[in-house]
Amino acid sequence: MKRTGQIAFIAIAAGIILIILTSFFIRFPAEKPPVGKVGILVANDLRLAKVEGLKSELQQLGYSDGTDLKFHIENAQNDLQRMSSLGEILLKEKPDVLVAAGAVEAQSLQELTAKNKLQIPIVFMGTVSPMDIGLVQSQTQPGGNLTGLNNYHFELTPKRLELLHRLLPGVKKVAVLGDTRVPVFTRTEEELNKVAKVLGVSVHMYTVMNSGEIQQAFENIQGDKMEAIVLLPGFFLESSTPEIVNHAMSSKLPVFGVYPLDTEEGCIASFGTSNQEQGIQSAHIVSKILRGYKPNDIPVETPDRIVFSVNFKVAQKLGMNLSPSVLSLADQVIQP
Repeated sequence: MKRTGQIAFIAIAAGIILIILTSFFIRFPAEKPPVGKVGILVANDLRLAKVEGLKSELQQLGYSDGTDLKFHIENAQNDLQRMSSLGEILLKEKPDVLVAAGAVEAQSLQELTAKNKLQIPIVFMGTVSPMDIGLVQSQTQPGGNLTGLNNYHFELTPKRLELLHRLLPGVKKVAVLGDTRVPVFTRTEEELNKVAKVLGVSVHMYTVMNSGEIQQAFENIQGDKMEAIVLLPGFFLESSTPEIVNHAMSSKLPVFGVYPLDTEEGCIASFGTSNQEQGIQSAHIVSKILRGYKPNDIPVETPDRIVFSVNFKVAQKLGMNLSPSVLSLADQVIQP
């Protein structure tokens, strides 16, 4: 009798628990969270490598394309005049987070969200000196609706000149190809002149904004008897590297580039972080935003990996002897 009572009690208790659980799940259905919207603005096709890195790493972090996230990408194809209108298209989608591929994209999205009084988080996938160009108030506490990755382009440019000089000690006259539309252009030129003075080399700036100006710049470079070229970072120049390298090879001039890809495309060397890596690193920042963090709570990051890449094959084609001690420091060497 006692055992029967125990069984009855257990059955009644189980029934009550079942009713409570059933009521809970009726009131709070286990619905899948809505698909997150990510709006991405890129200046050109080359920066799509950042997008590829971003998407691949987000997938590794558990976000499935089309299931957990929906991406909307707008590409300005190097036309700055289109940047604002493309940004407006992204805003109409009411994204959970906006992603800027570089500095000019970040500045455009910053202006648009401010004009429309929107606090949509913006993550920049690598920009030059974000604090100096007004994207954030500080590295540790960005202060607004932006955060992201400082790709150290400003800090690395004088180092590129130094590495060129150490690789090719005989070079004394260096042409610098730059674009005045790129933020901190003037400061970069000033820093290069300071480093050049210390190294005992002369530098001359040649500015280019379109393909026609590249041809004219090389005519001037040849006339001025320059001995090597250093590329400055920028949305136009980065997508024009193959054209620049072709002109340089015809003139028997070595080119020091920005990204590891530049070395693969014919520069004698480069020093920087790849677009793919910038996208991968930025994915972790985007993931934090999607999980509810505010931009001000996410410090601006610096590159996880900076690559010194040398193309020994190009050096041989140009008949140039590279310093063995500096060559030994390279992270990547392209052999003949």
